Amino acid sequence: MSGYWSRRINSEHRLIYEIKNDSIIIRVVRKLR
Repeated sequence: MSGYWSRRINSEHRLIYEIKNDSIIIRVVRKLR
């Protein structure tokens, strides 16, 4: 997933997003195993 960033929100969830121009586009919020 080139161009995407990943951040851990807490111990269970991860946020995957991309930055385009001046906007943050959220692609996935997923539960970690």
